[in-house]
Amino acid sequence: MDPGKRWPWRLGTTSYILPDDILPNVRFLGPRVDDIELVLFESGDYGSNLPGPAVVADLKGLAAEHDLTYTVHLPTDLRPGSAQAHERTRATDTWSRVVELTAPLNPFGYVLHLEAERHGPVPSKDVPTWLGNLERSLEAWLGTGAVRPQQVCVETLGYPFELVWPLVQRFGLAVTLDIGHLWMMGYDTEAAMRTLLPHTRIVHLHGVSGVGGQDHQGLEVTDPALLEAFLKALSEQPGERVVTLEVFSRPHLE
Repeated sequence: MDPGKRWPWRLGTTSYILPDDILPNVRFLGPRVDDIELVLFESGDYGSNLPGPAVVADLKGLAAEHDLTYTVHLPTDLRPGSAQAHERTRATDTWSRVVELTAPLNPFGYVLHLEAERHGPVPSKDVPTWLGNLERSLEAWLGTGAVRPQQVCVETLGYPFELVWPLVQRFGLAVTLDIGHLWMMGYDTEAAMRTLLPHTRIVHLHGVSGVGGQDHQGLEVTDPALLEAFLKALSEQPGERVVTLEVFSRPHLE
């Protein structure tokens, strides 16, 4: 498969297609895709998979061998919008540490979750305070110079993205347009594409079995009309970007 010659974007998938660690997945995927999303975590429940220098060196070698790029999904078990200063500091310190660890890979972009405090379309019981705390976290982190703002791609999650869109604009950040999340929540995808695609550096594409359904499946479960409309809009939008098939098994990838 040589997807780079078939579509006007770099086609990728996640580092967890095989039930194995990151390196075996990258060795398997290297000949098959253009980009690999390194899904990184550091959690009390799941431990840590942050790569050490030796793993990063191997990843860099595999990228050269297969003409790969990497996108780095920053850990999500963080609370940058917390009212607690130590929680916000933990978030920004973790982001900085991951950027430093992965800098030798020259990532195409960093996927960032501005995590909600609760599930659903209303991200917090006090949205203005939550937004103010997100702003403090972003200001503190970007002020360190740890990362270029254009590399930071804020992902569309379960809440309406227009809530954080002013922050994305203020700090000059890019977007990770997870179209599956928008389909799953039943949001206006046409309006989102008009606003966000010009600022989108990374796309997350995965199957969703209807509004409120299960996501991160193979694309065959998605309404073909939705998929066709999105791919048409994406193809007509100029700019360099990565489209990540954000699935987590070989059957779903195939």
